[in-house]
Amino acid sequence: MALRLAVLLIALHGVAQAESLPDPTRPATGWNVATPAEAVPSGPQLQAIRTQNGIRSALVSGQTVRIGSQVEGALVTRIDEDRVWLRGPNGVQQLKLFPEVEKQHSANAPAPHIKTPAKPRPHPTKRMGLRKETE
Repeated sequence: MALRLAVLLIALHGVAQAESLPDPTRPATGWNVATPAEAVPSGPQLQAIRTQNGIRSALVSGQTVRIGSQVEGALVTRIDEDRVWLRGPNGVQQLKLFPEVEKQHSANAPAPHIKTPAKPRPHPTKRMGLRKETE
């Protein structure tokens, strides 16, 4: 009986210690703390863009929209791969999916709208030095 009680106390002591351990996934205190201006974004917020069967839709402030939909009094006029364009009483506004990221193209890369022609490939039997047998 005394042995069982000792084992129980040791097990409970381990549980108590585990509860006092800090969460290793929690960010350090003061790390990446939002300022009051950043804490509550104003206006519509773009959350996702989806393309299905060539038709784009977007999730703006929790509402699924397509071109022609209304969002907080503004008309959705265009949906790109990374942004949504709205026209409202305050003029044209664009909502970016990732506002802090700007798309840049490499100097060596061709423009995205220009297709590079594919090089012709030799027939597989010619590459291996094989010939097709004829009758």
